Amino acid sequence: MELSRGDYRRQWAQLLALTGAHFVADMIPGFMHPLLPAFQELYQLSIAEGAVLLSIFLVSANGIQVVIGHIRPNEDRPLLLYGGLLLISSIAMFAVVPPGGLALLWLSMISVVCGLGVGMTHPEMLRAIHRLDKISSAVSSTVFMAGGVVGFAASGWFSTYLFELWGIQSLFPFCIAALVMLLLLPAFRIRLAVERDEPARKAAAQTERISFWLVMAMATLGACSAEVLVWIVPQRIAELNLSPTFGGAAVALFSLSGGIGGIVMAMLANKFGELRLIRWMLGLGIPFLVAYLYWLPEPWSPWLLFAGGFFSFGAYPLMVSLARHSEGPNLGRRMGLIVGGIWLIACVLPMVLGPVAKHFSTVPILFCVPVGYVLSLLLALKPRR
Repeated sequence: MELSRGDYRRQWAQLLALTGAHFVADMIPGFMHPLLPAFQELYQLSIAEGAVLLSIFLVSANGIQVVIGHIRPNEDRPLLLYGGLLLISSIAMFAVVPPGGLALLWLSMISVVCGLGVGMTHPEMLRAIHRLDKISSAVSSTVFMAGGVVGFAASGWFSTYLFELWGIQSLFPFCIAALVMLLLLPAFRIRLAVERDEPARKAAAQTERISFWLVMAMATLGACSAEVLVWIVPQRIAELNLSPTFGGAAVALFSLSGGIGGIVMAMLANKFGELRLIRWMLGLGIPFLVAYLYWLPEPWSPWLLFAGGFFSFGAYPLMVSLARHSEGPNLGRRMGLIVGGIWLIACVLPMVLGPVAKHFSTVPILFCVPVGYVLSLLLALKPRR
C-alpha cells in the first residue's frame, strides 16, 4: 500500500512536470497569433504574407508530429522531447532579422526550426502521460492538455504587453523558459509508454471504445474552428483600430477557458462517459461563440468567448483522452495525429483564407468560425463505429 501511494505521488510529480513542459512549448504558438499584426508592421509584411508566415510555423510544428509520432515505439527515453525544447529557443533569432526585403524568407526559416522544436515535444510527452497508470486517463490527459492551453493563453495575453514594452526582444523570456525546462525535466526520470504494453493497457482501460478515425475527424473540425478564430479575431481587432491587447485578451480567454473547461468536465468523465460529455460541451459552446461574433467590438465581449471556449474548446482534451484507447493505428501515431495531424490540417487555413481577408475584409471569415464545431457535434452524434 505504501509503495502504491509512493508511485501515485511520483506519477503526479511527473504529470505536473510534463504539464509544465507543455505550458512552455505551447507559449510559442500562443504569441504567434496575437503578435502577428505587430510582426507584419515591424517587418513590413502584408496580411497575406503574415498568414503565410503563421502557416509555415504551424505546418512545421504540427507536420513533424505526424512524421515522428510512430517512431521509437519501444524506446522509453524521451530524447525527442529534450531535443525539441532546445530547438524552441531559436525563435530568439527573430530579433536579428531586418525589416523589408528578404524578411519573410528569414522569418520563415527561423519559424521552421522553432516549429519543429515545438512539434517534436508533443508525441513523446503524450506517450509519457500514457505511462502514468495510477492516474485515470481522462484526468491525466486533461491536466496535461490544460498545461498547453494555459501556456498558449497566457502567452497570447502577456506577450502583447511585453511587446509594447520591449519590442522584439520580448521573445527572449520564452526561449529562456524552454532552456530552464530542458534542464529540469531529467530530474523527474520520465519514461515513455512502449507499444509492446499496449494490448494489456487497452484491456484494462475502462473507457468507451470508438474508432480513432471518428475521433480524429471530430477533433480536426473543432481544430479548424479554433485555429481560424485565434487568427482572425486579432486581425479583425486590428482592422477596427482597437488595441492589440484587446485581441490578446480575447484569444487568451478562449484558450484559457478551454483548459479550465476540460479539467472541470474531466471530473465527470467516469460518470457520464467522454463521448457524451463532448456532445454536451459542443452543444453548449456554439451559441456563445455566435454571440461573441456579433458583439466582438464591445469591451465585455471576450467573456462571451470565455464561455464559448469553456465548452467548445474544452471538449478537445476529452477527445485526446478518447483517442488514447481508441481502435486504430499504434499509440505513437494516434498521439501524433490527434495533437499534430489535426492542427496540421487546420493551420493551413490562415494561408488559404489570407487573400480572402485581404480583398473582402475579415468579416466573412469571422462568421464561418462556428461551422467546424457544428460539424464536429454532428459527427459526435453519429453511431460510434
